[in-house]
Formats: sequence, C-alpha cells, structure tokens
Amino acid sequence: MKILLVEDDSYKSTAIIHWIESEYQAGKVELYNSYRDGCMAALDGCFDLLILDMALPARSQTAGNGTDTIVNGGELIIRELLDEHIAFRAVILTQYETFNGETIETIEERLRQMCGESFCGCISYNSQDDSWKNNLQIIIDDVKGIDC
Repeated sequence: MKILLVEDDSYKSTAIIHWIESEYQAGKVELYNSYRDGCMAALDGCFDLLILDMALPARSQTAGNGTDTIVNGGELIIRELLDEHIAFRAVILTQYETFNGETIETIEERLRQMCGESFCGCISYNSQDDSWKNNLQIIIDDVKGIDC
C-alpha cells in the first residue's frame, strides 16, 4: 500500500507514519510538508490513499525563510486532482475545527458532493486521543489493495 501524507507538523507526521508502519508492515508512506510539494506528488504519483492536512505552507521552508500558509491547502490539492481528472482516494486529517470561518463539517460535505467515493471524509487529529487511529484504520482497510 502506497500512501501520500501531506503534513507540515513534524510531531503529527511522525505519529501518523509510526502508527501506519506499525499497523501495515507493507505500507509505504511518502511525506511532503507543503502544498506545492504535496500537490506535485499527488499529481505525479500513484497512491492508494492521500492523507492531507488542511492548513499547509505554500512552499517548503528553507532556513531563515518563512512561507505563506494556505488555510485550505488539503482541499485545494483535492481540487487540483479533480481538475486534472486524476483518480484518487483522500482523507483530511486535521487538528482544527474551522477554516476561513467554515466548519470542518461544512468542508467535508462540500468535498463529498464534489468527489463522491474519492473523498473518504475528515478525521479530527488529537495527540491526546487515539480515536483518529481507529477512524483512519477503517479508511485504510477500505482502500487497501485498490490499484491505481
């Protein structure tokens, strides 16, 4: 199973990768930490599942250089895939409940309407609560083995 993880928080990405590798020994996770790099990987690669954060830096940060944050970066990656007619399965895994004044539930409903079965939903991440693991496991088990 090949998974694309687009996440800029190193603590969160480490926890996600560690959990996936311990649960799915055959799983391979590619990590990108910006909208630009994650979007390019999603457009160029063949992944069984995309795990996307919502708020992402526009570009990878270099020493001493900050970068702008794209509040709905995960959603924009999905929109790029739709625009390019690329088949995908994606889930949003986020720590936040609102983006640009919209609740995550509103965004989830919009993405479900736009993407159909390609969008697997939104999962709330909390480092103090393991429920995200159970929710992500259901999604991974559902998409496991789907060929690109």
